[in-house]
Order: sequence, then C-alpha cells, then structure tokens
Amino acid sequence: MDKKYPSRSEYRRSHGLKKSFYQKWWFWIIIVILIVGGGAGGYYLYSSQSSSNTSKVEKKTASSKSKPKKKKKSITTSEITLKNYNGIYISDKDGLSLDILTKYFGKSASSTVSKVNDKQTNMETWTKIANGTKNSKLVVQFYNDHAIEKTISDLKVTRSSKIALTDYVKVDNDQSTDQVMQILGNPNYYSETNLDGTTTTIYKYTSGLNGEDGANCTINFTNGKVSGKSQSGLK
Repeated sequence: MDKKYPSRSEYRRSHGLKKSFYQKWWFWIIIVILIVGGGAGGYYLYSSQSSSNTSKVEKKTASSKSKPKKKKKSITTSEITLKNYNGIYISDKDGLSLDILTKYFGKSASSTVSKVNDKQTNMETWTKIANGTKNSKLVVQFYNDHAIEKTISDLKVTRSSKIALTDYVKVDNDQSTDQVMQILGNPNYYSETNLDGTTTTIYKYTSGLNGEDGANCTINFTNGKVSGKSQSGLK
C-alpha cells in the first residue's frame, strides 16, 4: 500500500507552520490599494500644484498688464534763457555756427540778410524767450557761418528801487560791466559784437526807471570797459 504523503496545508498544520504574511491574499490586495491610491494622490497633488502655479502666473501677467510702465519724460527747454544767451560764443574767426544753435534752440522764427561793418551777414531771430515780454527776442548774426553778434531784448527785471538820474551819473568811463550792474542793476536789453578782435557790448535799461514815460538809458562798452552812455527822460 502506497504511503500517502500529506498535502502542503496538512504538513504546515501538523508542524505548526503558518503562511508568511506576504503570502496571504489580503496582503497583496492592500499593496494594490496602496499603489493605486498613492498614484492617484500623487497625481492629485501634482495637478493641484500645477493649477496653483498656473493661477499665480496668470495673476502676475494680469497684474503686469493692468499696470503699464510709466514712460520717462524727456526734459526739453522750449524757451531761451539769459544763461543760454551768455553761452553763445561769438567771433568772426570761430564763433558758433547756425547748425549748433539750431540744435540747441530749434529752428529760428525768421532769417534775413544784413550788414555789419560792411560785411554781409545773415540774421536769425528766435522769439521764445524765458522771462520776457511778448516783444522779447534773441537775434544772432552770422558771418561765414560764425556767430559775430548776439542780442536779447525786452527782458523783465524786478528792481529794489527805481533807477534815477543820480544813479546814471555814477557811471563813468572805464568801469567794468560788473561795476555798472552794481550801480544800475540788470539791464532789459543785452547786445554784444565781436569783430576783428574787438568786443562791443551794449546794456539798455527800459523798465523800473524814475522819469517820464518811455525813459531809458544806454551804456556802451568796448572790450569790457565803459566807452559811452546816453539817457532820455530820467529824473
């Protein structure tokens, strides 16, 4: 009679052996659930994070669109000042050219041909003058495309006291431009010419004077020193 061998389960039971936990069917079901659940959870977290990042980018983009960058304002000076006038270098040898002045002041309002000391020149006029009246203007004359004469007129001047005849008589020959301005103050009209090495300057005073209507006084300079003067209507 053949000996009957016990089955695997009978052998385990007879010897007190139990299945390892990883050999049981419920263990693998739990593993499958964890894998599926973990994958789904990971996908959910990834989706949520991606959605959050996309939302932030969209908000940032919308914010940048709603707040356009401010454009820098370019600073331009449309009116010519007394400082600009003083900066115009004049000389029949190497005075500033019309192109240079046009670059700084813009195109002149008018252009004419004239003569200075028998030399044919062209005269350019600008009318936008800072601290001036409606009649104010800057006039520059050119010879061989070099500025040789400049004039700025009808400037507004505030004086602490009116210019009287007694002030005018204090002006003497050979005084400097600074000395005259200490006596009479700032003029309403400046003119300067540089030809053949000689500089001629004219100061005119037309406002804040003690005198008749239309009273004025003029001081002439040669190479920076008083060389003549005249007045009308001062008291």
